[in-house]
Amino acid sequence: MSNADTMIWCCPTCHSSLDLVDTDLRCKSCQVRYPVIHDIPDLRVTLECWIDLDEDRERAREAADRVARDGLESAIRHIFRSSRGMDEKKADYRTRQVLAGVEKCQSQCSDWLQPALEANGVILEIGCGPGQLLAAAATRNCEVAGVDVSMEWLVIARHLIEHYGGSPKLAAGFAERLPIADGSVAAIVSLDVIEHVGDQNAYVNELRRVLRPGGFFALSTPNRYSLSPEPHVNVWGVGYLPRSLQARYVKFVRNQSYTFTRLLSVRDTKRLFSGPKGFEARIVFPVIPEQEISNFTTSKKRLALIYNWLVDIPLVKLFLPFFGAYYRVLGNIKN
Repeated sequence: MSNADTMIWCCPTCHSSLDLVDTDLRCKSCQVRYPVIHDIPDLRVTLECWIDLDEDRERAREAADRVARDGLESAIRHIFRSSRGMDEKKADYRTRQVLAGVEKCQSQCSDWLQPALEANGVILEIGCGPGQLLAAAATRNCEVAGVDVSMEWLVIARHLIEHYGGSPKLAAGFAERLPIADGSVAAIVSLDVIEHVGDQNAYVNELRRVLRPGGFFALSTPNRYSLSPEPHVNVWGVGYLPRSLQARYVKFVRNQSYTFTRLLSVRDTKRLFSGPKGFEARIVFPVIPEQEISNFTTSKKRLALIYNWLVDIPLVKLFLPFFGAYYRVLGNIKN
């Protein structure tokens, strides 16, 4: 990693610039040192989250070795098998999803995410995961950067972006404490992330801090009040329960943890983006893309097609906040 590569990043605590010292980055102000793994700086601070940071660093090193030894596809499959505990069949399916995701993201870049790609400056993806969207944007010669809580996935993202001709600028970090300087980003994309953030108010405040005036943002998230199963645990009716009962209900039905997921209603989201924060935001319930429907079971395909038909009916749109599957938050920072 060169000093030029560090220029986009800053200390997540005091927002001062960073110097490359030996193999680490060091804050010029508070002198905190941050490790660099596989040319990816680890700019995470101590926050409660679903991931063990020490274990994640070791898995990241293992992922880098596996990519070099066995190739990218094998490394992705190994992550799903080892870190995510999936059986071979499901790991193969999810691996194919990751690799096919670049094409899906290219379609989104020509559609609702096009304003982000047309921004004149850095496009930041918060929660970039294995990097499909950044790889898609790289094919259009956009200046992109990605932050994710998982260093393991960032190793995959680096190689995927390079495969599509991009020069990845990636860092491990928290959405609530972004390692990005004030007003330095032209656009932000953050898909299916806000529901996993520990402090959602802090997340929205960080969007406001790092976006320049007039900057564009695009978010997506599952709707809390949805008639479809909760997508993370595949359990019906979770969002209609009081929050105090949701984790216990999921534990009873699926014997799974529901600690680090907090779906938002439209009302919740409007509240987060209202007030003096300076956002001009609108909420949109989109149709389910054909690419996703093609992977559904026959019965689920029928339901999805009915849903897509309903979404376009003006009167039905009034009630989508109470049963719609997911929604997008689009807008700008006021000049």
